[in-house]
Amino acid sequence: MMIGMLTGRIKMAVYAVAGTSFLAMGAVIWWLYSNNQELAGETQRLNEVNSQLADSAESQKAVADTLQKELLSRDHLALRQIESRKTAESKLTQAKQALHDALKGNQCAGESHPAAVGDWLRKSSDDL
Repeated sequence: MMIGMLTGRIKMAVYAVAGTSFLAMGAVIWWLYSNNQELAGETQRLNEVNSQLADSAESQKAVADTLQKELLSRDHLALRQIESRKTAESKLTQAKQALHDALKGNQCAGESHPAAVGDWLRKSSDDL
């Protein structure tokens, strides 16, 4: 009988521990499920933010590419303007030198003229 009683008490203790373990496992599973739902929602939100950032990055890259093309175009135009200016300055220098060489031995080129001569020459060019 003593063994029967001892066995009964052991069975009750085992059942109590098993029941408590079962309840603890249920609580842990519920807690894990709840955290999983929160994390799933956070994952969805982060995926949406990531998608928006990717779209924004693509848009900014397109703008940057357009600006880069514009800069290259302006650089090319500026170089053409500089070359054109240098060519014009070179031609002007050559024309001045040619005029200086042509008038080198001329007696009229070195003499000063009255203001009326300049006025008369300007008047003739104004009529053109």
